[in-house]
Amino acid sequence: MRFTSLTIAPLLVCLLLTTQGFAQVSDDPAAKITYLAEEYRPIIFMDKDEPAGLAVDLLKLLWQEMNVPEQPIEVMPWARIYDCGQWNRQVAIFSVYRTGERENAFKWVGPITKGRQALFSLRSRNLKARSLKDMTGRKIASLRDTASTSKILQSGIVPTYASRAEHAVQLLQSGRVDAIALDESRFKHTLAAMGFSPDVFETVLVLSEDSLYYAFSLDTSDNLIQRFQQALDRIIERPVYSELLNLYIN
Repeated sequence: MRFTSLTIAPLLVCLLLTTQGFAQVSDDPAAKITYLAEEYRPIIFMDKDEPAGLAVDLLKLLWQEMNVPEQPIEVMPWARIYDCGQWNRQVAIFSVYRTGERENAFKWVGPITKGRQALFSLRSRNLKARSLKDMTGRKIASLRDTASTSKILQSGIVPTYASRAEHAVQLLQSGRVDAIALDESRFKHTLAAMGFSPDVFETVLVLSEDSLYYAFSLDTSDNLIQRFQQALDRIIERPVYSELLNLYIN
């Protein structure tokens, strides 16, 4: 494979993450994994400089179930996380929409919860769309390497890339784009954080309804994936899983 300056940079970042790390306190293969997450409420967020949220609390329960000491979780922008998940070895990234396009890029443990990706716009624009074809000629903002962006690109529409969800909302508010493609939960929490009333916006089109997973690099052993999945299956059957959903989602 030929490496360019654009591909070498994220590769070096990923290598640094896994080589500098923390001293491992267990010989369990699950303790050799580098766990990477992106901040977006309520699935993952920082609380007093510590990762928190549904996916974080659930992962901690998985470690407990597997008798694995709690491991560090690195929180960083999604573009860097996705690069690390593809380039590096022994990496788990979360939370990731399990889509057909990504199916063979990772090994999967889940689902964590269901999610919805959609197009959102200002209600005053009164946009109507039955499919993405109806959005041809419209400007749509999205985030790089997200499941929503994949849907947009597949339709033949080239999106306007935003650096963060807040940036996408600003582009919509300023009239620079007609709609934004985001995870529904992220969109709602972004509006709340920015102080916008949700009544000003509306869902133009639901792009897909998929489940969020923990995505492991392909070098992860099938035995370890099975252990994680079996631990998750047991936890989902317990009241604590419903309690987490009620705390963070419902």
